[in-house]
Amino acid sequence: MVVTQQQKTGAFNVLVGKLDDVLQYAFGDPLRYLANWGRLYSLWPVHLETACCVPPDTVLLGDNKPISEYKIGDLATGVTGRVEVVKTFDREYAGTIVEVTGRGMLPVLLTPEHPVLTATRVVRSGKGGYIHGTSWKKAEELVAAPPVKVRGRFVFPTKVHDCLLIPRIHGYVGLTTVSLGPYATRRGLAIVRGRGENPPLDFPLTAKTAWLLGIFVAEGWTTRNHDVYFSLGRHERALAKRIVGLVRSLGYSPQIKERETSLVVRFSSSILARALREWCGHLAENKKIPDFVLYHQKAAILRSFLTGYHMGDGSITSDKRGPVFDRASTTSKVLALQIQLAYARLGHFARIRREPRAGTSEILGRKVKTRDAYSIWLLTSKRKIADFRIDEDYIVVPIRKISRVPYSGRVHNLETTDNTYLVSNAVVHNCSVEVGAAAGSRFDMERFGALEAFGSLRACDLIIVMGTVTRKLAPRLKLIYDQMAEPKWVIAVGACSITGGLYFDSYNVLRGIDDIIPVDVYVPGCPPRAEAILQGLVLLQEKIRRMPTLGGR
Repeated sequence: MVVTQQQKTGAFNVLVGKLDDVLQYAFGDPLRYLANWGRLYSLWPVHLETACCVPPDTVLLGDNKPISEYKIGDLATGVTGRVEVVKTFDREYAGTIVEVTGRGMLPVLLTPEHPVLTATRVVRSGKGGYIHGTSWKKAEELVAAPPVKVRGRFVFPTKVHDCLLIPRIHGYVGLTTVSLGPYATRRGLAIVRGRGENPPLDFPLTAKTAWLLGIFVAEGWTTRNHDVYFSLGRHERALAKRIVGLVRSLGYSPQIKERETSLVVRFSSSILARALREWCGHLAENKKIPDFVLYHQKAAILRSFLTGYHMGDGSITSDKRGPVFDRASTTSKVLALQIQLAYARLGHFARIRREPRAGTSEILGRKVKTRDAYSIWLLTSKRKIADFRIDEDYIVVPIRKISRVPYSGRVHNLETTDNTYLVSNAVVHNCSVEVGAAAGSRFDMERFGALEAFGSLRACDLIIVMGTVTRKLAPRLKLIYDQMAEPKWVIAVGACSITGGLYFDSYNVLRGIDDIIPVDVYVPGCPPRAEAILQGLVLLQEKIRRMPTLGGR
């Protein structure tokens, strides 16, 4: 057997033991790898900086907090509903962020490689038609809708562009009552029962109580451990009486108090005050829809909640062109996104507009700090032409604007149980975190003797192929494989590289890279966990150890 000697670069130690001398002699001590993220623009190694991520202040529905605060076991919202976070990932990034804005949606900020679920719309002579079906596209490949008005004059463009998708999530909560027991204290119950009172320990979940929760989100607040308040306008006495009647039917004793500029409905309940603070949030910027309402199986409960919210915060607004909107405004970004998602479930498209108001202003002679507001617009009149489409599973919204923003700092990603999560209610995939996690400090791929290749392809022994490989990219991948020195090995990571994955039915996607290059180890998953990649590396090492010759294939 003749083996070509290569320069050794250091000790090669792995957790499963030290490789035999023949293996060390054959390809140098470390096993160097090239990671392909699905788009190789050059013949140099593509480093981990191209992993898919979003900025740390991106608010995700579910546990309703920035992505940087999510931990394993938390809940996010995906295309199938509430999903569990099984892995988190963050890294430093310097480059451009793609800002994608759908019509009536808040901007979606993503790194260029992040996959987004899209639909296609064809515009001919100013009128659009949607192509059925969905597909995943990287953020950098998205195409915005053409303008229909230029310099005040209408134009009739002809163009194919992409649309974002808002999922119509099905309800799964079947509760008829919500327990108040976790919000009661033993000492407090003993005191109340000592007075001969028996406070309610269950909150009935009906259309009427959902309406009351909607009013509370719009107009209510609580003290820390005692009172519940609803603040209404002086002209809303009929609404105040309706609230009083409903609260009294729940076993409480409400009162109406007139103030200088408002009517206040107040009643005392330490238990319900704590519950409402947790269910609906405290202070205007933290208001939210309770999960047992947003995801309830009965659409009537969600509809009643939205009716109550609009009765508290809503108003009727007419556009100069004729359409009539039911408009509401809030300083809570989470609440605005939840309302849009709630209306999508009911088959309506609610538009969101951000209104910059941060700073200070004067109200009744007092200076107060103000926050950015988010207005929600729901079309209530008929309109001949709509620039969106309502499907059975999605609201299809054309992309209005795409821009690239310089960015330097940390970015984050999640792995969820259905491999998706929502960014500004648009569906994105959680791809491309696995190799980055495996190479990070927690899993540390270098412990297994795997080092990233630098300088030349001929210093590379292993190519890890992950992500979609198109027919246009295939010759580049084959050329890279051919330029690697023998002996060389291939690991296919994830469904995209093994079978085509989410894009398997596309005319220009390979249904597996083994059509063009031989694969030694397959690591299935969408995406696979970092542990699976490490196991694939160990399996490859075992395969190499058992090879009869290292002179080539």
